[in-house]
Amino acid sequence: MRLDINLVNAGIWIAQLLVAVFFIVGFIDIYMAVWNAAFRNLHTKQENKILYRVLLILMSVGISSILHFAGYNSVTNAMMYHNVGLFILVFTLFDEEINIWEYLIRCGALSVVWTVHHINDITTLRFLISIVVLVAMMVIIRRYQKRITRHLVANAIVFAVLALDFWLTLPHWMDGIMVNGVIDEEAILMFFLMSIFTWRQHRVMVKNDQISHSANYDTMTNTKNYAAYQEDIFTAVGVARTNQQPLALAVFDIDRFKQINDKYGHLAGNIVLTGISDLVKQTLRQYSNDYQLYRTGGEEFVIIFPNSTTEEIIPVLIHCWRTVREHRFDYNTDVIKVTISIGMTGLKSDDDSIDTIYKRADDSLYDSKRHGRDTITVDGEEQDLCTDTAHKTYAYFVQNIYEIKSGMTHVANELKLRSYDHDTGKWTDPPQVELDFELRLKLITDALINSTCKKIVIKLSTAEFLNPRVVTELINFRKGVDGPESLIVEIDRVPSIDMLKQTVALYHQSDIRVMVSQIGNNRHFERISPVLESIDGIKLSLTNMREYGSGNLQDNIQFWGRIANKWRLEFILDGVINEEEASWAPSQSFITYVEGDFFDRCRLPLSA
Repeated sequence: MRLDINLVNAGIWIAQLLVAVFFIVGFIDIYMAVWNAAFRNLHTKQENKILYRVLLILMSVGISSILHFAGYNSVTNAMMYHNVGLFILVFTLFDEEINIWEYLIRCGALSVVWTVHHINDITTLRFLISIVVLVAMMVIIRRYQKRITRHLVANAIVFAVLALDFWLTLPHWMDGIMVNGVIDEEAILMFFLMSIFTWRQHRVMVKNDQISHSANYDTMTNTKNYAAYQEDIFTAVGVARTNQQPLALAVFDIDRFKQINDKYGHLAGNIVLTGISDLVKQTLRQYSNDYQLYRTGGEEFVIIFPNSTTEEIIPVLIHCWRTVREHRFDYNTDVIKVTISIGMTGLKSDDDSIDTIYKRADDSLYDSKRHGRDTITVDGEEQDLCTDTAHKTYAYFVQNIYEIKSGMTHVANELKLRSYDHDTGKWTDPPQVELDFELRLKLITDALINSTCKKIVIKLSTAEFLNPRVVTELINFRKGVDGPESLIVEIDRVPSIDMLKQTVALYHQSDIRVMVSQIGNNRHFERISPVLESIDGIKLSLTNMREYGSGNLQDNIQFWGRIANKWRLEFILDGVINEEEASWAPSQSFITYVEGDFFDRCRLPLSA
């Protein structure tokens, strides 16, 4: 009779083990599918990647919580529910791609579950020892994730230690459930076998992911390769055609790279290739996670810019070009200075294949080579990069900004940088100039001293806006004795959302407001909408919109005006040049300020 009872108990335990293993196998399969969408799928948008990463946390914490809840409300299957719930939390700690905060959230959930199970003896030494061992294992897992997951024995030891630590330190009574030696043995063995049975499945999935990653990424630079480019450009062109969106494509290579290899050796060349790849990827991430870099062969790289015009991307390329140009690569005792040549084009309606747009960008790259290298060419036109600023004269001109509701009252000055052409004797609007910010601040101070209005708006490039040194200097300038009464920083494109929010918070701490300009037509709403809660105003320029006709012009003004009104943002209408526009603007309740040549022209700040 006793033997029959033991056989029945063994049968129940085996059935529970099979249910637990099959459940875990299914969970791992679903978890890895979501994981691939979050970390590996080349076509997943950045905002969707964030959602998938949140879903991974919800899957691990949520499903585990449900199982533990079921365990507390079950008698015969309580041990199985608790084991599976615990296993899920431990398994997801081995995710190599999650950041430290995602890891800590999982650790926090595991610690809560651990504490709830020990709630009846939380003040005992036994519980303290249990927690110390748990924390130690969390640290070990975080530090040696890859080593543990690669070896079956190491993986089994980690799961066995956690099972022993959990079950052997439980109180004898856990919410009505009696925990005895037999239960401990069965639970520990089940947990251990679950780790053994699922290890191979997880390893196969990880191996398949590594193979897929190797097929799409360059091994040396960890940059997407030519195969990934071929797939992505085909998709990007299709999306642009379907949604009637622009698309820009840039090709660049390293100037005189063969000479670097010949002079310093191939190891130095590899350091340069990897360094430039990292620099460009870091710069692109400041603007958008949708901008992707590819190493398509040797020292040649390609960048795809979805939903962006060439005019919008020129400042981004200049930032990449300047970042590489100013960097110094150290190799042994040598310092290697490197430049790049860039060609860019945009998708055209008559492009009949992806090779057509690539050839046009590649032709512009060779135009850059013919122009002497170290430059940028867009559709055959070399860009004026203003590299020689030391021999030029600069000054800030001012243009008045008027508040409509108070009867066109002059309330602020926008400062606009101008350079003096000594050949023609005229002040001009310099294209793409990058002045040292200390000089720029001196010019701003000079303009402020010569103006009666001490409320100013200054425009920064995205690189300047995000630069910590520039942020600090602007804050000190704002707080200084000679600083302005009010300061608004204007940027003409939105950087990556996280970086913008962090930087805006710093500016706001010193009462510096942030405005986004060049918002253009309705296409830009998707890019700007995530930051509306962080910024203080938007500025719409009429200059670049007149080509669409007055009807469309007013539609766009009303579209952005309603957005400004909804988010309680200041709305500046810039570029007013005639009486019709000046008389129409006050009738729109959402327009806060106006500026333009109709009211006064940009001029030197002589008591402006």
